[in-house]
Amino acid sequence: MVKVGIVGGSGYVGGELLRLLLTHGKTEIVSATSRQHAGEYVFKIHPNLKGMTNLQFSAEDPTTVASKADIVFLAAPHGLSCKIVPRLVETGVKILDMSADFRLKDPAAYDRWYGWSHPAPELLEKFVYGMPELHRQELKSAKYVAVPGCMATSAIVSLAPLAKAELIEDVVIVDAKIGSSGAGGKPSLSTHFSERFGVVRVYKPVAHRHTAEIEQEL
Repeated sequence: MVKVGIVGGSGYVGGELLRLLLTHGKTEIVSATSRQHAGEYVFKIHPNLKGMTNLQFSAEDPTTVASKADIVFLAAPHGLSCKIVPRLVETGVKILDMSADFRLKDPAAYDRWYGWSHPAPELLEKFVYGMPELHRQELKSAKYVAVPGCMATSAIVSLAPLAKAELIEDVVIVDAKIGSSGAGGKPSLSTHFSERFGVVRVYKPVAHRHTAEIEQEL
């Protein structure tokens, strides 16, 4: 069994990750952290997991999680993972980062698309972009993996064959739709059901952050 730790398991990404790992068959979750819900049962926060696990969220430090695991998944917000990863690298553990913090190879791209300077630019080249359709061989031996963004995945998987065949012109329009869970679990006016139901909203049509991933990979 592969021992897995999860840093940041109470959000939507963490919840789905927990579900996948609990049904995987060859993984053992040794720790799932959440400072907000430390001590609470995982199924209290993710009711769909009731009957699948009696695991409780902890407030363990990421390096403590790493000391018990073969692989650590980071389901932390953008801008936080990049502060945690350098400490995890020192432990020798394998890392899969679900945030955008290590998807881009060019440090300057973070200033442009995310509005902050990357605190660990020396690690960017060490991460493999986690898209098996493009990087299958590298992923087989990768120690550090950056999980692609949702919109980026839909665009890259669709366009990669065309790009390889040199059938793409200079300008490409990608019209993609995402569900309400894409905004994360933090409540706001625009995420309430009464505001969302039956509504399609335009979101950053010419400046979406995932553009950087699409341009990089194609």
